[in-house]
Amino acid sequence: MRESRIILVTGSSRGIGATLVTGFAKEGHRVIVNYARSEDEASTLHEALHKEVGGTRVLVIRADVARREEVRTMFDRIGERFGPVDVLVNNAGVNIDEPFLQMTDEQWDRVIATNLTGTFICAQEFARRFASKLGHIVNVGASTGIHGRMNGVNYCSAKAGVITLTKCLALELAPRIRVNCVIPGQMETEEVMTRYNLYDKANYERMVSAIPLKRLGTTEDVFRVVRFIVEESEYITGQSFFVNGGKFMP
Repeated sequence: MRESRIILVTGSSRGIGATLVTGFAKEGHRVIVNYARSEDEASTLHEALHKEVGGTRVLVIRADVARREEVRTMFDRIGERFGPVDVLVNNAGVNIDEPFLQMTDEQWDRVIATNLTGTFICAQEFARRFASKLGHIVNVGASTGIHGRMNGVNYCSAKAGVITLTKCLALELAPRIRVNCVIPGQMETEEVMTRYNLYDKANYERMVSAIPLKRLGTTEDVFRVVRFIVEESEYITGQSFFVNGGKFMP
């Protein structure tokens, strides 16, 4: 087993984030499950991890990543329990769709605050505390931050910012901290299945037929890429890793 790290995954009570903390915990790392609103799901995940790996390697913390004081408190609690964070995965996000002409300031502000400002705040608090030789920030982006989509100007703008923020941080934080971005495609998660009504067979087959590898992605596909970045890559920073089965090729 490789050296144990302290890994914080924001927005990790479900979906991709839950798979990341579960995968890293099983490999012997100490992990932090962060959530803002989904307390029940965070508790369920904590119980499952407690049975799987024991309670000493898992910490659950509620914190809204868009609020600086809550993020500072979260990092302080992690430091008291485990020590300084080695790996930060900025996964927390929210999606509120609305046509551009009907979008409210509140809808714009909340999505930008969580997806972009939250990534900035968490990265800054992590980097200010990091004192070791090699750390990682992995941001979770979206291909719509490059090509856009209908009714998602807030989300697409935020994710475009995350991709550029990744490059800026890679320049400023090198060589001690490497910063990369993982960009998932359509994942077989509850959120995606519900959003696109993929429980309908015709809709599901239509979406899969447009993907060169002929299947939706899994959260484990994303975990394997994040693990590669953290465990294997030694000369990579400022890059975007597309995990989409070939659906989007920039």
